[in-house]
Amino acid sequence: MADLSLGNVFEISVTAPGAGVGEYNSSNLAVFTHEPHAESFGDDGYKLFVDPADIAADFGSSSITTALVNSIFSQRPNIRANGGYCAVIPMLPAIQKCTFSAAPASGAYALDIDGDVTPALNWDDTAASIQSKIRGMGTAFASVVVSGDATEGFTIKMAGVYGPVAAITADSNTLADASSDPITLSFTDEQVGETVAEAITRADSLIHFFGAVLTVELAQADLLAAAEVLAPMRKIGFFLGSQAADNQTGGKLDLLRQNGYVNSRGLLRIDTVLNGLKFCAGYAARGLSVDFSGNNTTLTMHLKDLVGISADQNISQNILNQAKASGADVYVSFRGVPKVFTSGANDYFDNVYNILAYIESLQVAEFNTLAQVGTKIPQTESGMDILKAAARRVCEQFLRNGFIAPGEWTSPVTFGNQADFYENISQRGYYIYSTPIALQSVADREARKAPLIQIALKYAGAIHSGTIIVNINE
Repeated sequence: MADLSLGNVFEISVTAPGAGVGEYNSSNLAVFTHEPHAESFGDDGYKLFVDPADIAADFGSSSITTALVNSIFSQRPNIRANGGYCAVIPMLPAIQKCTFSAAPASGAYALDIDGDVTPALNWDDTAASIQSKIRGMGTAFASVVVSGDATEGFTIKMAGVYGPVAAITADSNTLADASSDPITLSFTDEQVGETVAEAITRADSLIHFFGAVLTVELAQADLLAAAEVLAPMRKIGFFLGSQAADNQTGGKLDLLRQNGYVNSRGLLRIDTVLNGLKFCAGYAARGLSVDFSGNNTTLTMHLKDLVGISADQNISQNILNQAKASGADVYVSFRGVPKVFTSGANDYFDNVYNILAYIESLQVAEFNTLAQVGTKIPQTESGMDILKAAARRVCEQFLRNGFIAPGEWTSPVTFGNQADFYENISQRGYYIYSTPIALQSVADREARKAPLIQIALKYAGAIHSGTIIVNINE
């Protein structure tokens, strides 16, 4: 007898959910370096590290890059607590080419490189000889690379020098060709040295990172340009000021506050630049260590310890008072115990970090809600309930981790049903409301756009200081 398929009676089909995007990791930290690297670093434009094991082989044990990566992974906890990585991203150096109007046969010349003049370069000096003379000019030029020859021209790569370099010019030129006719030198830009702002913009499409630290201290104009680039990116920059004036009214760290660049964190350290850069790296690694999926995991950087970072003994009470006004954070000693001190004048780091992480989590959740549905989300109130449920899950996540908390709403701004608004804030710390479908415009409905969703959040805040009054009765 034939054995027939059950499909004659009952058909079963399987629908798998669509692909969604992964969670945004708020602990990935980028180190932007101006220093040259070994061939072992590779040609991808970046390299990821989950420990400092290979960094010395790539940049040398005495490099600033190595010092910063070591500082990052020395912190307890650090970015690895949330599965983050350290992305080291070399900035592109300036490259200029020097060509001769004819083949030199006699004479000598020198190169003026941004105001620094080389020793005399003979007409028959090779690339290796020219490179050696330029490197001998000081540590700023110690990694410059020269290639080519007098026939095709010499290419000068300003490796190890940060940012754009003023046009190289000829100096003391007595070169002549075989007929004793004078020779002129021409210089062209093969590559303009990259600023931090340009490097951040380029790296944004290259690799995912949430925070950025640097191997250089930026001048004021360069710092503000980098802060301007970071402002809309939902990334946090950690920038050094190494002079007391940087912290004063109108100083570069104070200008971050004045311009509202809250996700560019000004860190003041005035003993040495290297110590300051290590402070920035350690602070970033400790600050970005939060696993937002956990319970009571959010933190404040106020009064935190940094491993391997000594207190800055140059921070006086006057300088600390200025930091309170400018919003710069410092690492100081309280009765011999080093601690981070934050003021909040340029907002508190944890407020900035938490809200950026919340926004990214919310965006991922709503995207995945739309992307993973097997059919569609109807343009109805029940469909809006699905979107609001995704937002509610994110709010509950950030309620658990301690970013938001139940409390009293003190702002005069409310929306939706006011009674529901106050009740939700007092009981859960958040309120979610969407404009009714019936009030949606025809254009938005035809464009299949959801009505506006509004969310109110009550920050949990943090206690940083206090006062006690002792009353005595004799």
